[in-house]
Amino acid sequence: MKKVLLLAITAVLALSGCESMKENPNTSKGVGIGAAAGGALGAIVGRNNGDTGKGAVIGAAAGAAIGGLIGRRMDNQAKELAKVAETKRTEQGLVSKLKSDILFETGKADLKARAKTDLAEMAGIMKKYPENVLTVQGYTDSTGSTKVNETLSQRRAEAVKSQLVMNGMPAQTISAVGMGPANPVGDNSTTTGRQANRRVEVNVTVDESKVPQQQVQ
Repeated sequence: MKKVLLLAITAVLALSGCESMKENPNTSKGVGIGAAAGGALGAIVGRNNGDTGKGAVIGAAAGAAIGGLIGRRMDNQAKELAKVAETKRTEQGLVSKLKSDILFETGKADLKARAKTDLAEMAGIMKKYPENVLTVQGYTDSTGSTKVNETLSQRRAEAVKSQLVMNGMPAQTISAVGMGPANPVGDNSTTTGRQANRRVEVNVTVDESKVPQQQVQ
């Protein structure tokens, strides 16, 4: 079965536009992952119907189409979100980082006016992608006790989630997590480093079942 899957995935990738995938590695990853998942499922279905190989090829093709679509949609969304917040693509999806000094006063969890405007714009963009699953993570610097920082970071993550929901994002697709001083991106011994560590990150992954199927070709 492994040989069948490998051949099916290889064939699909060869037919998926190698040049375009070289130009966009994120789309390539989406196609490859989708082909692998689709091929495995297709092989099982095919085996039950007496033709494992055919099922693997059909499943890989369908999976590659969905994976490629997801990759393109993530790329487009990342470009749009980059106008509002520092945004980067990851293998899982994308991450938009919001700086704390733009969002909150020091030690507070009440959103500033500018933050509300930016989050409204983010929600407007994200609503165009119903497959989004969001995890809002709040972070602090290492100043103060871990318990206080964890509580503050949770409140800030919840504030960002609430603002996104207020602007039309479905609440059931958003989780809010307080990370406290975990995973610093800067040196906590410096003012600049502590400022960088005080942030909220919006992690975006995908629920494949909600990808608009009419766009899969």
